[in-house]
Amino acid sequence: MAQLERLQKRIAQAGVASRRKAEEMIVNGQVKVNGKIITKLGKKVSSDDIVYVDNKKINEESFEYYLLNKPAGYVSSNRSYPNQPSVIELIKTKTRIFSVGRLDQDTTGVLLLTNDGELTQKLTHPKHRIKRTYAAWVKGIVNEDEIEQLTKPIRFDGEIYFPQAARILKVDQKRQESLIEITIAEGKNHEIKKILDFIGHPVIKLNRDMFDGITIGNLKKGQYRALSEQEVEKIKR
Repeated sequence: MAQLERLQKRIAQAGVASRRKAEEMIVNGQVKVNGKIITKLGKKVSSDDIVYVDNKKINEESFEYYLLNKPAGYVSSNRSYPNQPSVIELIKTKTRIFSVGRLDQDTTGVLLLTNDGELTQKLTHPKHRIKRTYAAWVKGIVNEDEIEQLTKPIRFDGEIYFPQAARILKVDQKRQESLIEITIAEGKNHEIKKILDFIGHPVIKLNRDMFDGITIGNLKKGQYRALSEQEVEKIKR
């Protein structure tokens, strides 16, 4: 007997969209199973069922996984805007891929891209506490007391942030700037910039050095490579 799985999972595994987006598509009447429109969540399908999204048959795709050293000036979106090219344009593939989470347009460094919607959802959901490490040039001279603040929960503007670790890498007395390393495990919107601004050291320049154990290595800005099988298995675990 063919194994059953939720319809939104099947759509996500086909690389069409994330599971959450797939749920929206189902409710909006964009999905058919064996020719019948499905609008209620909870539908389960087998490998024998034929699924259409926007009248296009979906297939189980082979997944692609890329590591990009994101340059400044690119948006982490599938769409380009005037004077805002997309990171997708930097990857040479015919597969519809998307970024795993987002980096601000002016933020650089480690960015994963894939067509694996299921994995993307797991890596970006705060409950999984995926560690991300950043190097940030900030205004002012950071002291050890302030670094200590970046290792404890911080509450402001109705939110609680949970930075994991921080340390001072370099101090430029002449420019009155500091380079610090900070690790977070939730990836809330603009989290690093908000935290550092809150302790009185606005970000000047921000680079993500590590995401879930994946680092840039020898990739220059704008360069990318496919993740190895070992790396893919590691982040899936």
